[in-house]
Amino acid sequence: MLMFRREDRERVARGEITVTFRLWKSAHVRAGKTYESGFGRIEVEDVRVIPAAMISEDDIGPSGCDDVAAIRELAGEHTKAQVGPDTLLHRVQFRFIGDGAMPIEPRTPIDMELVAARLERMDRLAPRGPWTLAALRMIERRPRAAARLLAAELGYETLDFKRNVRKLKALGLTISHEAGYELSDGGRAYVASQRHRRAGPS
Repeated sequence: MLMFRREDRERVARGEITVTFRLWKSAHVRAGKTYESGFGRIEVEDVRVIPAAMISEDDIGPSGCDDVAAIRELAGEHTKAQVGPDTLLHRVQFRFIGDGAMPIEPRTPIDMELVAARLERMDRLAPRGPWTLAALRMIERRPRAAARLLAAELGYETLDFKRNVRKLKALGLTISHEAGYELSDGGRAYVASQRHRRAGPS
């Protein structure tokens, strides 16, 4: 079983939280396996052990925390342990499958200006150059297609592509399904806004 704080459950169920750091002596979950959470099933996609110092800024959004310090604090919350830079943590990457009874409230509209700024920053910092709009357009064109097919078409390894999509999901732009993804209303609105921007005034 993979448990979450009560205040985080709705965000996990929405797909906004997709990474968790756990202070375990040994892994309690394995990649490729499905676990109960108490409010729906969780599919674990990746498990790795890293020192807390290696938690990156890319983990902040998918973890649901405000910063790296908050991630460390949450990891040690259950055992009341102090997590330092050298503390070994299990980084668990997952997706919510569902089948729970927890009702999910409709999302509030996304702040398009804030989203655009976040995407621009992701593109600017990406080692391979801008990728966000290409990924969104691919998902729009091929909803629910297998991640490995989308990744191959964009020239990414599957795990790297999934990691990128989780960043988009954390901004409320995509929705994950048991097979593939689709754009949320906000994602469709953002892609449409970029088309209008490129077209310019008529």
